[in-house]
Amino acid sequence: MCTASRRKQIENRNPRRRKKFQIEALKFSGEIRDERLTMEETMKTKKRSLIAIPVFLTVIGLSFSFSLASEENGLKWGGSILNGWDVKFFHKQPNFKTLALLPRVALALHKNWDLELEGNFSYYGISERKNLYLLGGNTNILFKPIHWKEGSLFLIGGVGLGYTNSNGRVKQVGDSHGAGLLQIGSGIYYFMDKNLWVRGEYRYIHISDPFHSDPGLNSHNFLIGISFLFQAI
Repeated sequence: MCTASRRKQIENRNPRRRKKFQIEALKFSGEIRDERLTMEETMKTKKRSLIAIPVFLTVIGLSFSFSLASEENGLKWGGSILNGWDVKFFHKQPNFKTLALLPRVALALHKNWDLELEGNFSYYGISERKNLYLLGGNTNILFKPIHWKEGSLFLIGGVGLGYTNSNGRVKQVGDSHGAGLLQIGSGIYYFMDKNLWVRGEYRYIHISDPFHSDPGLNSHNFLIGISFLFQAI
């Protein structure tokens, strides 16, 4: 008590010293705030870069595909169902399961290249008060480097946008209703008939608000689906 009262007396006797302490405290709080803003800006820049890279690759893939397009072009209609779970090694990642229905139309640009447009109806089971629903669409580039008589192996990458019910309830995807999606994976087409395929695949999917500093949700996902081919007239 004596020490505290004596310190207070010294500060009262030395207003310059007290003012110096106040200035140093303000500088320290300002440095913390500036550091936090810098971290947020860095995360935003990284997210924009992650979105820009697949978009750039999509444009390059489309240009290359159209230059090699042949008379085998046609539309494939179909869809897949998805089942996935959270990626454990990411920090601040909640436990969740995800289910999705993905209706799809694909344009065969070339023997080895498809352009896909997908609907995305996804559910993320996080907790009773934080379950996440997403309604949106994806654009994918599908590359088939290996073919054999009964099927083919493919690689897939894509981006998407969606509307969610989050609005701040699920902090991992920001405080708005918008969400961006990045996905990459691989799978197998199995030919059931000339115009009918069964499809199985794995995808790694990340969703987050692309313009805010949230960590996002990352998941491993397995899909099974079917496709019908309609030849272009």
